[in-house]
Order: sequence, then C-alpha cells, then structure tokens
Amino acid sequence: MNLSQKQIAVRFLELAAAGEVDEAYSNYTASNFKHHNPYYAGDVTSLKEGMRESAIETPNKVFDVQHVIEDGNLVAVHSKLEMLMNGLTTLAVVHICRFENGKIAEFWDIGQIQPDPLINENGMF
Repeated sequence: MNLSQKQIAVRFLELAAAGEVDEAYSNYTASNFKHHNPYYAGDVTSLKEGMRESAIETPNKVFDVQHVIEDGNLVAVHSKLEMLMNGLTTLAVVHICRFENGKIAEFWDIGQIQPDPLINENGMF
C-alpha cells in the first residue's frame, strides 16, 4: 500500500511518540536524512537517540494530530502532545518534513508548552 506524504509524516510521528523509533526511521526516512533540532547534532543517529530517550523518560505520551498541510514536497503537522512531566504537560508541536522519493529527507520541529493558566480564550488547539 502506497502512503501519501501526509500519511507518512503522521505515521512517522506517531511511531516516534509511541517509542517505536527504529521502525519510524527504517520505514519512513531517506538515507540522506537530516534534521534541524537545535538540541542534537544534525545527524540521524543523534536525533534517533534523543527520541529513544524521550520514549523511556515519558512513555505514555498522547500524540493527537490537529492539522496536516501539504505543499509540494513539504508536509507540516500541527499536533497536541500530552505527557507526564512533573504533572501533565501539554505542548503544541509543529513538525515540518521535506520529502524526496517518498521518504522524509529533512525534518524541523518546533514546540510550545501550554501555559497554566491559559489566558487566550481560543486555546492553542
């Protein structure tokens, strides 16, 4: 079954959030994969290890996709991420994936913690 770029981006993120990091990378990333997360070196190994550590430290994440936007070879996924970190922490996260030949070749991620109290009556989602 051929998945669309949107489906691949979402599946990659779902697997990573669930701790299935190796499966996410082996199935959905290109051999020349690179990322732009400022907390890790730009190679694939560093980010994979960070995702593995996150899965161990916060194993019961709830990853809820809110919007998926595709523009050519780019897919943006806006999500709500909930995890237990000194109580329940909710984040708004945006991941951007650039595709080459049906695989994720480049990856950006941006997150914002939902404040408590949340002042904006429209919420973050």
